[in-house]
Amino acid sequence: MEAIFILLFLAFLLWAIWQLFALVGDMAERRGQNRLLWQVAALFINPFGAIILLWLFVSVQENP
Repeated sequence: MEAIFILLFLAFLLWAIWQLFALVGDMAERRGQNRLLWQVAALFINPFGAIILLWLFVSVQENP
């Protein structure tokens, strides 16, 4: 029974990490940046660092 809980926890952890990297890509796209470039950068600096860099240095592009 405890093995099932461990597997569920690992699945949730992988999902949460996936969502974090997807958030970095979505933020980059909204700002007109290359999604893949920022996701690779998030691998080398943590995703939270990439999110902070996007917030600080890249403004959101307005669509007409």
